[in-house]
Amino acid sequence: MKILDEDTWITQKAAEEDGASVLAGCIRMTSPEPLLATSDVLTARLSFSKFVHLARLKLALTKEQFANKAKIPLKELVCVEDDDQFTPTPRTVHMLAQFLKVSHEKLLTLAGLAQAKDAQFNAAAVRFAAMSEPIRELAPEEQEAFEEFAKFLSSR
Repeated sequence: MKILDEDTWITQKAAEEDGASVLAGCIRMTSPEPLLATSDVLTARLSFSKFVHLARLKLALTKEQFANKAKIPLKELVCVEDDDQFTPTPRTVHMLAQFLKVSHEKLLTLAGLAQAKDAQFNAAAVRFAAMSEPIRELAPEEQEAFEEFAKFLSSR
């Protein structure tokens, strides 16, 4: 399977339009400008990153396998999963929504590329972000570091 870069994909989709005038994007599109970094947008992006990561784990796929099946660039998947501040391209979000069979609009909002239309969306994103971390005991090193820092923060 060959993964097409975004310019190639856009050119192919434009050719399929059979001469019709359609304004939907441009070749050599730079990274989309993210919305203002409000707490809702930051929480949504964190939820987007976690959602994609957990979806991949649920499907028991490596990052490379997931990227190939979703038809997205591997480097963009790595950024999506490992950097919750990363803004993916609209095409990547579209392909992920199609592959994962979820709403394109909601996934665009989670990725920080659209604004939420209601407070329920933001509440659901916050709930997901809060619940998606497993609960585990601290390793001895973590426990020691935590106690030492807590002691420092408690001192006057």
